[in-house]
Amino acid sequence: MTPHQLVLRLAAPDDADRRAAEDALAALGPAALPALMEHLGDAASPVSEAALLGVLRRMGPSAFPLVLNVLRSVAAGQTYWRALRVFTGLGAVALDGYNGALTHEDPVVRRAAVMAIGECGDDGLRFAERVVPLLGDPDAEVRRAALRSFAWWGDAVVPLLQAVRRGGPGAARAGALEALAEIGGEAVLSARDLAALERLVRIKLPDDVPTPISCCFLSWIAVSTGDQAGVIELLGLSSPRPVPFATGVDVADCDSHAGLDENPLDQYRRVFVTPELAGWTLVVGSWCDPSSAEREDEVLEVCAQLSAKYGRAQAYWHSYQGDGSAVLVAEQGTIVRRFAYIPGEDAQDLELGAPLAYEQQRRTAVGLPALAGGHVNIEEEGDEWVWELLELAPGLAAELSLDPRSVDASTPARGTGVLALTEYGRRLGAPTGALTL
Repeated sequence: MTPHQLVLRLAAPDDADRRAAEDALAALGPAALPALMEHLGDAASPVSEAALLGVLRRMGPSAFPLVLNVLRSVAAGQTYWRALRVFTGLGAVALDGYNGALTHEDPVVRRAAVMAIGECGDDGLRFAERVVPLLGDPDAEVRRAALRSFAWWGDAVVPLLQAVRRGGPGAARAGALEALAEIGGEAVLSARDLAALERLVRIKLPDDVPTPISCCFLSWIAVSTGDQAGVIELLGLSSPRPVPFATGVDVADCDSHAGLDENPLDQYRRVFVTPELAGWTLVVGSWCDPSSAEREDEVLEVCAQLSAKYGRAQAYWHSYQGDGSAVLVAEQGTIVRRFAYIPGEDAQDLELGAPLAYEQQRRTAVGLPALAGGHVNIEEEGDEWVWELLELAPGLAAELSLDPRSVDASTPARGTGVLALTEYGRRLGAPTGALTL
């Protein structure tokens, strides 16, 4: 059986046939490599990347230069990603090859080598010092790959990165700072670095203007006041730090994804408190979600307290992905309305108060009868009302206060936005990660 025929058998439906083909190809050694490379460079090949990798790993370092050549020769698209995944998947047996490729003239190869070394985990750590210069690589994609590798290695590379911050190489110093922020945040930054970041913020703030507040999972509390300090105090927030508006929005978006990780409470560690916007102060972050199982009671209570002091307070949650909407409206210390629509979930227990005038107006607009008291059976309402409910949070906010997505440089603003820690942040620690300034 020819090498080409053996490679095709790697796609056989029978496990025993596939194992026999892999063993035969491994026994052939370098003689099998041309046929393997032919299939690696062909996105239409029936042989999967995993099947090819199973053989190539058994061949050791001899496969590396040929896989590298395929990676360099294929065009962008499906074939490129196939070759890239095989190249980076060769693993620890190819570490010496990856090390040599870090200085390759082609940025595609440098990026792939950095990715591969990072994915080797502890085995790749011995090459961390060799990866340092790529934190300052001329190619942005290579720099990002180097940053991700250092973030994967974590605490083990903190001393190395701190040394780079102190002594260079100069081109890598900015990347080392970002990597340190990703790994450990302020806890691993020197006083000098923290002071430099604060100076950068101060330089940017005089020209700062509001930007649209858009997140995949957007939660916010709107308070009818410009008393930012008073809102922070009443909510029990701490360590407020001025940031450019766009930075605060970016942080809120990033933090809203933290609950998808191992600890669902990570998303509640901090919030962005805006400057006064057309008479309103917005507190932005998952901590403000009125429909969150962990936060619903607390959000209801603080909105009542805020409205008792400032007249009006509202909490909202909205999913950009169409996962639902939730609203809570408080006036003069009283909860006027709370409602949530989350497809596939029963949110009936969240509903409080009578339907608002805005809800009735939207019913009329889509040709539906007015809402009566009690819970509505969404399944009987039709698609028009479902679409209305998915957009209930920003729609109601635009009617009663501000739709955060419509905030821009023309919105009247006074003051400076701040990032502040919640009780979760004080207890669990401030979130790590570099700020986009």
